[in-house]
Amino acid sequence: PVPRPADEAGFTVTELAITSGILILVLGLFLGTLTTLTRSEDRAQRLVANEQDVRFELNQMAREIRAANPLTPLLAATTANAYTQQIQVVIPGDSGADEVVRWTYDTERMLMVRQRMNSTAANATVASESFFLNRVRNEETGTPVFRYYDQSGTDLVAKAIDNGGNLHDPANCAVRVHIELQSDSQPGPLPFTVTQDVHIRNRLPGNVGCG
Repeated sequence: PVPRPADEAGFTVTELAITSGILILVLGLFLGTLTTLTRSEDRAQRLVANEQDVRFELNQMAREIRAANPLTPLLAATTANAYTQQIQVVIPGDSGADEVVRWTYDTERMLMVRQRMNSTAANATVASESFFLNRVRNEETGTPVFRYYDQSGTDLVAKAIDNGGNLHDPANCAVRVHIELQSDSQPGPLPFTVTQDVHIRNRLPGNVGCG
C-alpha cells in the first residue's frame, strides 16, 4: 500500500477514547450544575407560592372571624379540643341572608377547608366545601390551628379541658382568636408558619356566664 503523508494521518483509538472521556466529563459537570440551578429555582418558586397561599388563607379566615356575629358553638362537639381544629361563624351573605361558615382542619387529608353549613344546629350538614390550603402540617407538630382567649387572656380550650369548664366556652366567651398555620409546598422544605391574632368585633368582654 502507498504510505500516507504525516498530515493525513487520523486519530488513534486511544486518542478518541481520551477525547470522548473528557467531553463526557465536561458535559456531566455542566448538566449537574444546570440540574442544581433548576432545582434551586423550583424550590424558591415553591417557597414563594406556598407563603402566598398560607397568607391568603389566613387573611380570609381572619376577615370572617373578625366580622363574625359572633362565633357560634360547635354543638356536635363532645370535647373542647374540637375547637382547636374548627371554628364556626355566622356572617352576612352576598344575597343579604346570613351565612354559616365553618373552617375545618382535616387532619386525614392535611387540608384546611372552608365549609358552608346549612345551619348552626348539632345535626347541621355541609352545603358546600372549598379547598383552600393543602399539606397543613399542624397535626405533625401538635400545634392547634385555633386558640381562644377571653378578656383576661385565659386559654379557654385548656381551661375547659383542665378545669372541667363548659366545652363551648371557646365559642361563647372568646374575644380573641389566635390562628397558626403550618404548611409546606409539594414537595418542599420545612413548613412555612404564619400566625395572626384576630379580635372579634361583635363581642364585648364580660359576656353572661363568662369569667
